[in-house]
Amino acid sequence: MKSNWEEECEKLRKFVSDNPAIILTKNEISIPQELRDQFYLQFDNVRSALVDQHYSKLPVDVEGLCRQYLKIETEVIELLGIERVSMPVDLHSFLHAPKEGMARSIYSRLFDLLQGKTTMESFEQQCIDDLNGSASELYRIGYEWWAGLTLVKLLEPEKAFFVDLDDDNKPFLTELKEISFGRQAHHPTMRIPEFVLLSKRLGRYIAVKMAIAREIETYARPGVRPPVRPKRPTGDTSLALDSRVMLLSFMSGPHEVPIIADTYDCTLTSPDWMLECVTQDEFRNPEAVEEVKYRLSALNPKLGSCMVVIGDSDQELEPVSEAIRTISVGFDETKFQPIIADLACKV
Repeated sequence: MKSNWEEECEKLRKFVSDNPAIILTKNEISIPQELRDQFYLQFDNVRSALVDQHYSKLPVDVEGLCRQYLKIETEVIELLGIERVSMPVDLHSFLHAPKEGMARSIYSRLFDLLQGKTTMESFEQQCIDDLNGSASELYRIGYEWWAGLTLVKLLEPEKAFFVDLDDDNKPFLTELKEISFGRQAHHPTMRIPEFVLLSKRLGRYIAVKMAIAREIETYARPGVRPPVRPKRPTGDTSLALDSRVMLLSFMSGPHEVPIIADTYDCTLTSPDWMLECVTQDEFRNPEAVEEVKYRLSALNPKLGSCMVVIGDSDQELEPVSEAIRTISVGFDETKFQPIIADLACKV
């Protein structure tokens, strides 16, 4: 008996065969404009049916994450009075319409099948692998966004500001219209906070940067200066679908916005605290843990760091370092409260 996605695939193949103007060969794809709407309707039906068939077997609880993420996103938008939280398209689709987001990951595979580059059997297995891989990756990144926004909420912000640069490349505070992790004022070498919160809980201005984890090694390389000063604006990483580390810097006032790093001048201003999320597999992998320790050593935050192990909040975890507080919170935001209380005592 054929599965639903196979039946939908037959309908798509029939539509293609009934319309010889459509060219799908191993070396060419050509779909006339007047046939595209119907073609992609059938095309999307195949992808949706295949996702439906395997959705419940994904290695992570996609629906659970999406519910929790949408809740905190709504709360933070209302709390800060901003217009939206922006993110890369694949992550947005995954968190806001998860089945549609999953279908995006098998777009190219279906064309491979239609072009005769793979068999039906191989196609399904390749799609299963892609769905599992994409779900795991997007879940991890989505969880980082949940954790980051949850900490923003728990800091009890009274005001929020975007960090911009003036004509002399000095950072200053201006209106914050949206949060987008990785978005900063354009500059080829300076790495500055993305936004600043006036925290009622801590009684301080707090600069926030969501740095790409793998980029941190470029922040702290004393003496390793590029031969010429780069000119291309590369500071904004908001379109990158990548794992991030949350850096918090406590400011003495609204005019004291730190420059976290300058990759040309080889300068680094250590943040006060940092947070990084890891999967359970990474937590059990000594090499992955060493990478977390390296980032801690490179940035040397004054108040240490926290490593959140993604998963059940009741799991018992062995500490990996005296300087790294290791916790698992699941989606229980109250598990972050002792950390916020500890920071409040130290600032």
